[in-house]
Amino acid sequence: MHLEFNYDKGEVLHALRYHFMRRGEIKVFRNTLIILLLATLTGYFFRVVTTGALTGIVIMTLVLGWVFWYLLPISIYHKAATFKDSIYLKYSDEGLLISTRGSDHPRNISWSNFSRVVETEKFFFLYRDKKTFFLIPTSAFQSEEAYRSFAGILKAKFSNYR
Repeated sequence: MHLEFNYDKGEVLHALRYHFMRRGEIKVFRNTLIILLLATLTGYFFRVVTTGALTGIVIMTLVLGWVFWYLLPISIYHKAATFKDSIYLKYSDEGLLISTRGSDHPRNISWSNFSRVVETEKFFFLYRDKKTFFLIPTSAFQSEEAYRSFAGILKAKFSNYR
């Protein structure tokens, strides 16, 4: 089967946020910040923490939240030329054949190059490892049958399909 698509910036940023927020180290960091913020608020309530310390920790939490929610995804989006190009994709039982408008040489990627697949409402995330993935928008499928066919191939190839 054959797909042609362009990435929508807003949807890609949302997908990148989804990816980052599901990473283990980000979850630990986020939970640590939440615990620090709750401990600070509790300390302020019991008059153990000063207003200056509370303000500093709240500002630090907001800045770090902004970095993870906005700055990190937008920087990745701007670094990756793939998100700004037209993608031509053919898929079969053997793998993917990917080309872009700007490339003369399509890349043939076997399914064995991917370690896992995660399906969300708007994207298929095909992970090569924990940090590297290829996004295929669900909107690229012209029919429900094509969508189900692709999902069926992925389910057959990956036991850890989610």
